[in-house]
Amino acid sequence: MRRIPLSFLLCILVLPISLSIATPPTSITLSYDQVQSELHVEAIHPSFNLVKSYVRLMNVYLNGVQIFTQDYFKQDYYDKFLEVVPMAAKPGDDIKVELFCSLGGEMSQELSVPTTQANVTGVNVTDNSMVNSTTDNIVN
Repeated sequence: MRRIPLSFLLCILVLPISLSIATPPTSITLSYDQVQSELHVEAIHPSFNLVKSYVRLMNVYLNGVQIFTQDYFKQDYYDKFLEVVPMAAKPGDDIKVELFCSLGGEMSQELSVPTTQANVTGVNVTDNSMVNSTTDNIVN
C-alpha cells in the first residue's frame, strides 16, 4: 500500500477551507469630484487582520481603457477601504473600478459622470441605469 504524505493531506483539507473564507468587498461607492478632478472610492470590506485580509489591487477604467492600477499590502481600516484617485473625466464619461481581495474574490462598480452635477456619488445617482455593480467570488 502506498503512503500518502501528511503534508499532501493537509493541503487537500486546508485549501477548500481557505477558499471559503474569501471576503470580497460587499459594496463599492464611487463619487467623482469634477472641480478637484478626483475619483473617491469607498468599499465596505470587513477585515479580521489588516495585513492578511485586505483589498490587494484596484484597477480604474475610463471609457473602457485602464488608466490606473494600484497594488496594496494592507488595509487601513477594519471595516472599509478608502482611496482618492486623481483623474480627469468629463460629463458622459464612464468610470469603472475593480477591487480584488487578498484572500480571493473581487467586485466592480461603474459610474457615468453626469452633465448636471459637479460632484456625483454612485449611490445617490437618480438614474439607476447609470450605476452598475458586479461581484465575483472566484479566487484569482
